[in-house]
Amino acid sequence: MVHLQEASIARAETASLPPTLQRSLIGCAAVFAGAVGLAFASAALFPFRSDHWLTEYFFRAQDAAWVLVSAACLVACAFLRLPASLTTALPGPRVARLSAFALACFVLLCGAFGSGLVFDDYPLSRDEALAEFDARIFQSGQLVAPVDPEWRPFASALAPRFMVPVAGHEGFLSGYLPGAALLRALVGALADSRLSGAVLTALAVLASFGVARRLWPGRDDVAILVPLLIATSSQTLITSMTAYAMSAHLALNLVWLWLFLRDDKWGHAGAMAVGALACGLHQLVFHPLFVAPFIVGLWSRDRRALAAAYVAVYASICLFWAFYPQLALHAHGMAPEAANGAGLGNFIERATNQILYFLFGEQDVATVMLMNLLRFVSWMNPLFLPLAVLAFRPIRDGDGVARELFAGLALTLAATTLLMAYQGHGWGYRYLHGFIGSIALLAAFGWVEIMTRAGEAEEAAAWRAVVVASAFSIFVVFPVHAIQAHDFAAPYAKAGAAIARAPTDVVIVDRMELIFGEDLARNDPLLRNRPKVLDLVRLDEASLPGLCKRHSVSLFDAPQGRALGIPATIELSEYWLARRKKLLTALERLSCGARLGAAP
Repeated sequence: MVHLQEASIARAETASLPPTLQRSLIGCAAVFAGAVGLAFASAALFPFRSDHWLTEYFFRAQDAAWVLVSAACLVACAFLRLPASLTTALPGPRVARLSAFALACFVLLCGAFGSGLVFDDYPLSRDEALAEFDARIFQSGQLVAPVDPEWRPFASALAPRFMVPVAGHEGFLSGYLPGAALLRALVGALADSRLSGAVLTALAVLASFGVARRLWPGRDDVAILVPLLIATSSQTLITSMTAYAMSAHLALNLVWLWLFLRDDKWGHAGAMAVGALACGLHQLVFHPLFVAPFIVGLWSRDRRALAAAYVAVYASICLFWAFYPQLALHAHGMAPEAANGAGLGNFIERATNQILYFLFGEQDVATVMLMNLLRFVSWMNPLFLPLAVLAFRPIRDGDGVARELFAGLALTLAATTLLMAYQGHGWGYRYLHGFIGSIALLAAFGWVEIMTRAGEAEEAAAWRAVVVASAFSIFVVFPVHAIQAHDFAAPYAKAGAAIARAPTDVVIVDRMELIFGEDLARNDPLLRNRPKVLDLVRLDEASLPGLCKRHSVSLFDAPQGRALGIPATIELSEYWLARRKKLLTALERLSCGARLGAAP
């Protein structure tokens, strides 16, 4: 008996992976490497639009090499005979619960401390700045921030992008839906709003554990695997440090699924309530695409009354959020600047323009999407996709919710390709962030598929591969991505701090020669900040004499920005250059706008 046990241990120590998993690792590594080459070739054949340059920059500077490194990690996991000391006995229920809790604490700490360490507590992109902007409006007890009459002529320069145009510039209302900002305001009321991403990501990890328990009640290994894949991915961790709405999408999608899988009256009522918030987080399109396949699944299983209830509820939810900007303005006695300036008409107009561009515009969409997906690959745990690929049979046969999870992912990829291929800023591919839980669950379906046929030694070898890939993701890839994110954001954080220290009442940002310089023009929605920050080219020349007479004014322009590390603009519009020249001449004539010192 002793000899048999020793032989079993020896086999476990030296066994290779299950053949199916080994083939998937090698195949995905080959596909990733080939896709990198295809992306370079596609970029050469179909040059990028000038305003899509950031996708190519991220691919060349951050992603291409690390996709290849991840591919090498997969090959190593496929062939290396790893020591048994890397794993212990297979997990039990208590270990699974403790692991999920520990992973949730890990992402909470990463998000909480990373906001300052990586991003200097600076919301880099306009999306992030507007999340904080809207949260402050809610904290003031309002839906729309009223603009003092003195500053209405400067409203477009104070808040220059992604705003609902309000008649008479009477108020500020961002063009994004308010759900994520509402959650941010709630966290801010209890602690610090900068913790919102961390709290929501920790909730996502716990919810993923709950979903895994509901789908595979007796599988402690799966209950560990799903949260582990989510919590060891750079995209999850870096995004948790930001104000992006995507952490909320990830959390609420998983909470929705956990409630849906209860499959009772309270579970479905709770899912509908969560859906009401999830649809209004940021952009209306994302959550309904996640939910739609589940509703179709109910209908196909002859649960048509419940499916009809979901359709009715979600139709009402979507209509409410489509008209939310108009409702919010009406509640404050305001109106949009034009009939289609807010609400459903504005959404349809923007969607139509995007579809026309996709059909008849410049042909860089395929290249942009390929680079987006490769960025997603390089920012995830390397085992994410090789395991998810193994869910083919459960998807085909409709096991559990595999087909619904895959369909939601496919619908979202189709919608983003058609409507908004270019993501701009993003740590990973943020338009898929809400579906990280879906992919982790598909990976779990793939894991269960191979483990049902694997022997004890092969299962132990598979766990060792999980440990190695997760350690590689946390100790190698995550620090590199944190450094990349910090280095990209730091010049803007320094510029924002320099502007905030200005001794004048107003700082005018001449952003024309600075990449993303327009994002430096940001203000408190109630205009309580000093200095006020204005975008030069959004100013009206006729308003300059009054501004310069009433306020001290300084100018932040390209030399200061470049001294702080902000790159120079690649291409400049003739229209905006002419407008800029005209406004600078007017300021010079008024002896207004001394250059602001901006020491690093």
